[in-house]
Amino acid sequence: MSRKYANRIESKSYEGNGAELGEYRSVSNNPTATSRQPIIEIAAKSQGRVTLRAIIVAIVLTVINDYWLVQLEVIRYSYPTYAAPFYNVVFTLLLLTSINFLLRKKWPKIAFSRVEMITVYVMLSVSSGVCSHEFMAVLVSIMGHATYFATPQNKWNELFEQNLPDWLVVRDRVSLHNFYHGDSSLYLPENFVPWLVPAFWWCVFCALLLFTTLCLNCILRKQWVENERLTFPIVTLPLEMTNESGTLFRNRHMWLGFAISGAITILAGINYLYPTVPAPRITRFNVGALITNPPWNAMGHISVAYYFWAIGIAFLMPLELSVSCWLFYWLNKLQLVLWRITGMRDIVSRGGGFDQVFPFQVSQSYGAYIGFFVLSMWSSRHYLARVWRTAFKGTKEEDESREPISYRSAILGAGAGLLSLSCFARAMGMSLIFIPVYFVLFFVVVILISRIRAELGFPTHDASSMGPNKLILTVTPTENLSRTDLASLGLFSWTYRDFSSNPSPHMMEAFKMVEHNRGVARQMFGAVALAGTLAMPIGFWMLLHAYFHYGGSTARMEMWATKFGQEIWGMTSNAIAQPPGTNPMAALFVGIGFGISMLLGWCKLRYFNFPLHPLAYAMASSWGVSQLWMPILIGSVAKLFILKFGGLRSYRTAVPFFLGLILGEITIGSLWTIIGIVLGIPTYDFWPGKYNQILGSM
Repeated sequence: MSRKYANRIESKSYEGNGAELGEYRSVSNNPTATSRQPIIEIAAKSQGRVTLRAIIVAIVLTVINDYWLVQLEVIRYSYPTYAAPFYNVVFTLLLLTSINFLLRKKWPKIAFSRVEMITVYVMLSVSSGVCSHEFMAVLVSIMGHATYFATPQNKWNELFEQNLPDWLVVRDRVSLHNFYHGDSSLYLPENFVPWLVPAFWWCVFCALLLFTTLCLNCILRKQWVENERLTFPIVTLPLEMTNESGTLFRNRHMWLGFAISGAITILAGINYLYPTVPAPRITRFNVGALITNPPWNAMGHISVAYYFWAIGIAFLMPLELSVSCWLFYWLNKLQLVLWRITGMRDIVSRGGGFDQVFPFQVSQSYGAYIGFFVLSMWSSRHYLARVWRTAFKGTKEEDESREPISYRSAILGAGAGLLSLSCFARAMGMSLIFIPVYFVLFFVVVILISRIRAELGFPTHDASSMGPNKLILTVTPTENLSRTDLASLGLFSWTYRDFSSNPSPHMMEAFKMVEHNRGVARQMFGAVALAGTLAMPIGFWMLLHAYFHYGGSTARMEMWATKFGQEIWGMTSNAIAQPPGTNPMAALFVGIGFGISMLLGWCKLRYFNFPLHPLAYAMASSWGVSQLWMPILIGSVAKLFILKFGGLRSYRTAVPFFLGLILGEITIGSLWTIIGIVLGIPTYDFWPGKYNQILGSM
């Protein structure tokens, strides 16, 4: 965005057709940004408080949503929790909003307040993240896999029998047979009894993990929400949907966007069922498969898609960050062509946990993420020092009245959580020396993805390169890792395999959504903690119900029902039987990625108009950017042109249109999935959508 228009951004209220979409404020005090960027804040204070009835409604809806998620992500092929906001939660919020609108007209005294609606949204988001395809579904897939699929050839009995604790895995053959073959019921004692003990202990572990995460978010809340004024683009839609004035739903621009994306999604769904009906293709297809001539074919997979919801979110993202995302994506592709021309793509370095082929993109990405983490923590150093002194020296340098819990409680809670998690890992058999390393690396990534969502608002944060096992296996000689260490990494893999649905960003966004209502943050802390505690028992119920009914290894469930177990225990057994050794070359490129990230951060601080963001460099090779670069390009270019030629007023007028694009595709796309579940047939999947088989496959 040009400096001319950036400097015009002041603290003004939204004026488009009477809608109240918030205010625009300068964020020049943001240590991680050197330009002014329009951000959407909520001008009206949220009314109400967190109530028991809101919590009860959220718990009931959690059961329904988890059943829906299992149908979508385990049995079928659709992944709501791959991108934020989770489309199943947005659709549920829309239904609840519609019901509440009728209640407000007929019985206003019993209608839900805005805070109650936000409470339901937040609790559903946290519980959906726990039950998701890339979190709890991985755990359920691996708990009995190593036992049931052990053969004389893979020698898994020999490798794992003594290294996997009985209280965390399932070994009963009868239960596992019914689990994988189906046509049975969870509610038979021979099926559910063997799962009770391991399920209980994993529920305890998950509750501790989420409590520790929640405390860390409480420590950082004020710095990100109030001091740096990070934009939090993802919360814009749910905040506008829950606005008690209902201005979003009276805005004609919103309904225009809704009609466009909704109508095309209807056509796409009909085309899926009746291919003779023409419809534009919105979901992804791989044009990289058409590029066969060297050196250009070195770019590999190039996914093109036109997701309306992603275009809408891109329009809300800070412009310099959204532009950096697609720009670094193509710079990353062009470097692959360059290295193919020079022959350097043929350089291979075996071993370690990262990639093993030049230019070691995963290794670079890891280093860049760590560099960005260091930059963000460095910018917060004075605040964190004041928090520490306020908590333990009584200096009162930071006002705690608006915090979910006191700083002392948050710090002690995080410390107690880490200690408890360490005891859990030690009971599993993990070596004392690796326990603190593992959890420090893990929570660094948890903080990072929360920061990504807060600052950038990028809808996917699949940090598959950021698992603690990656760095540990790369820099640690394998002979220093015992079999129980490697087995423990395998058992913990469900917490770090992807991070795309980790609940941490939703926790921080919850505090952002109630920032203007003093006292509610403390109540929201309790609601989020309760949602995290109940999410896993409900998730076990829904997942095991589906597995025993359909059968994990049958064609009635998607490949992931068994693929996670094959992937994780296959890699673990290979690491035990054939130690990969360290990889100094990959470690070197971790350092290179770290250095480039720090250099980009320095340039942004040193040069006022420097356009490249270190976070975009870190994300350039990720799955999310590869799927969404085109919608991000469209959304960012639209924002640039509207600001340049229409000014701030035109931008404010256009925001509801792009919110309508998001809501229209999510609403109609969700209805297609529900129709498929009710009728027992495959239906159109608007996200991410299977690739066109002519052009390539996933």
